[in-house]
Amino acid sequence: MNKVLSDQSDWDELLEFISEKQVTPIIGKEIYQFTEADALIPFDDYLSAQLLKSSNVSGVSLQLNEAVSYLVNERRMKPMDVTRKLKALVKEVGFEFPLLTSLLQITDLQYFINTSVYNNVLEQKLRDVRKVEPTSINFSINEPFSDCEDLEKLKQPFVFNVFGSLLHTVDAALSEEDMLEYTGYFKEKMSGAANIINALRNHNLLFIGCAFPDWMVRFILRLLSNEPLHEWGVRRNIVVVNDKSPKRKEQFDFLRKYDAVTYDGNTADFVQELAERLNQKNPSALKSKKIFLSYTVSDREAVETMKRALESLQNITCWYDNREIAPGDDFKTEIAKNIKSADLFIPLISANSLQHKDGYVQLEWLTADNVATFRKIDGNTAKYLMPVVIDDTNPYDASVPKYFSELSIGKVPHGNPGSDFLNQVKETLLTA
Repeated sequence: MNKVLSDQSDWDELLEFISEKQVTPIIGKEIYQFTEADALIPFDDYLSAQLLKSSNVSGVSLQLNEAVSYLVNERRMKPMDVTRKLKALVKEVGFEFPLLTSLLQITDLQYFINTSVYNNVLEQKLRDVRKVEPTSINFSINEPFSDCEDLEKLKQPFVFNVFGSLLHTVDAALSEEDMLEYTGYFKEKMSGAANIINALRNHNLLFIGCAFPDWMVRFILRLLSNEPLHEWGVRRNIVVVNDKSPKRKEQFDFLRKYDAVTYDGNTADFVQELAERLNQKNPSALKSKKIFLSYTVSDREAVETMKRALESLQNITCWYDNREIAPGDDFKTEIAKNIKSADLFIPLISANSLQHKDGYVQLEWLTADNVATFRKIDGNTAKYLMPVVIDDTNPYDASVPKYFSELSIGKVPHGNPGSDFLNQVKETLLTA
């Protein structure tokens, strides 16, 4: 590969390595960005802001590791109290993480080295996206840990949390000082973890979103590559992707001297380009998703407007009963089949649909509620019901079925969804 990931041949080589399961992603905080008002917000920044706010600190903007150091060293807060506050914040996470979700959809990536301490986000997203229970091991200075299975026998995703786990270890690395302590013990503690070491030594490494403090960048890359810098590129490729910063050019110039491959865009750019190139290479890799739109005939114009907007998104097909049922088909059976096979059910709630208490739309809604219930019983936690109001109807009026009013009901005037709603649909279908 060239020293800058840009040519088609470079991408072809990377995609080939991924398809052969010869890539180990080493993921950092920049992959953990959640969506808010059409923008990507770093989860690290959110945690830092909330931690400082809960500690009655205002007027300062700090990275999470800086905030931890500030509270411990300047405010004399006990480390255990800082950890307790962070644990409470992390446990409450309910955000969508589109970059992380998109990366985890690449099922040929089975082995993840995680450099963040909020590993519950990664592991829960693996459950949501792949419908399997990942195996994880947390590095710790003060606690024992075991090796993973042989990589060739690995059937489920595996996560190695290299700086510990905020929720599951007593000494997760929260500050730069903690990270330095971890790196000092790493070689000694890893001596019995041959399979984990093999994933670092024998696989191509994809460092993605690992924005460490400047003084630690080279040290961390050397540590996790598990070989001297002058041997980089001899047996495998090392690709480094992170967000632009004042120091990045200097870092990348240095890394390229030792045959590391870099990417000029940001982490989000890379994840998007990787997904697009994988889809071009293997279009069937991203299965088309089906949305069932439930409406009453008086709202046909609204449902057709919504259908056009939704199908403008990639790999989405909308179904509703006006179009797909052939003459002679068992109407109720065909509807039930399509509701059951849909990845997402969107009922269009309106004054018209609520008036037809004995119509097919009510049957569709009840059927969908039953499908949602059985999905939960089967352990499928992906969102299935996404009710919307398309007129001035109060979404929580008594006439709205309770199984919808208990959910968050969106507003899509006249069936014309805005960008926020379309993004919500995309995020939901990523885990369907």
